[in-house]
Amino acid sequence: MKNRITYFFSIILVLTVTSCSTYKVIEIQTLRPSEISIPRSFNQPLIVASLYNGIEGVEESIAQAALDSITGTEAAIVLTESLYDSPWFQGVNIPNHIHYRDDNSKYILPFTWEQVNEVADPYNADLVISLEYVKIEPVVEQYGYWEGSLRMYYGSLTTNIYAYWRVYDLYNKKVLGEYLYRDTLVWDNSDYRKVRVGDQLPGFFSAGSYCGYLIGSEYAKKIAPGWMNEKRIYYKVGSKEMKKAAEFVEKNMWLDAAAQWQTVLSKPSQKKNLAAMAAFNMALANELLGNFDVAIEWLNKSKEFETLPDESWYRKIIEYRIKIMEKL
Repeated sequence: MKNRITYFFSIILVLTVTSCSTYKVIEIQTLRPSEISIPRSFNQPLIVASLYNGIEGVEESIAQAALDSITGTEAAIVLTESLYDSPWFQGVNIPNHIHYRDDNSKYILPFTWEQVNEVADPYNADLVISLEYVKIEPVVEQYGYWEGSLRMYYGSLTTNIYAYWRVYDLYNKKVLGEYLYRDTLVWDNSDYRKVRVGDQLPGFFSAGSYCGYLIGSEYAKKIAPGWMNEKRIYYKVGSKEMKKAAEFVEKNMWLDAAAQWQTVLSKPSQKKNLAAMAAFNMALANELLGNFDVAIEWLNKSKEFETLPDESWYRKIIEYRIKIMEKL
């Protein structure tokens, strides 16, 4: 895959816990692994939305097909936009393709590889992400009631969502993952006049579009690593170097901060507790630089000076991140 990033982190905020604390908390972004494993070697992904035109001349079937088409098209667009936010798909153009099916059965068999190739070839795609089936079932409920002497009306729009995804790896001729998304959304309101769809409640197509948004955004989380917020701590006091390093951290100048911590560690008569905190901070700096193995080495060094209360849990976090990166 083109333009894969090197460092899987992003520092977004520095928060002060208390002015008298020995440490500060920072919030960072780390890479959340995907549930469905996609090979790193793909070059050109393609998103396909399979839609159904409905039965010609049957008004109810045509209306249902139009609603499902709005939902499916929106799901494909939102999935594309969501994948662009993932480092796994950075720098890669992801085209969309509409495929029309002949039936509206829930039992959608996988495409044959001949069909997959037919869809993929015009785009030179080697990875096809396919929305095989989508159906939205809207249910409207309305009734009036009395609130004291005031006549009131209640209305709701409930939509049941069914969507089925598959990922086709053309190079290995393998279906990588199958996923059924099911959900139910409810919009409701009360008013002194009758509550209607398209008035106090969203219209059918607006509701379908929002359902498509959920279908696409939720599936992106299944197939693409994404960013998630986590908290870390670093020690900020104990010497002028530690205080200076804290100033650099607040400016997101981690290499300069690390130089100050190295100065602390270079003093032969340094107190063990302070040296342990400086080494702990060096572990954090290396995590943020993507050097997880080096971070573990610094934690080992910190423990040689003194076992800090936060060393054990932080070591588990780094070890977990190492395992995650091995799977990505």
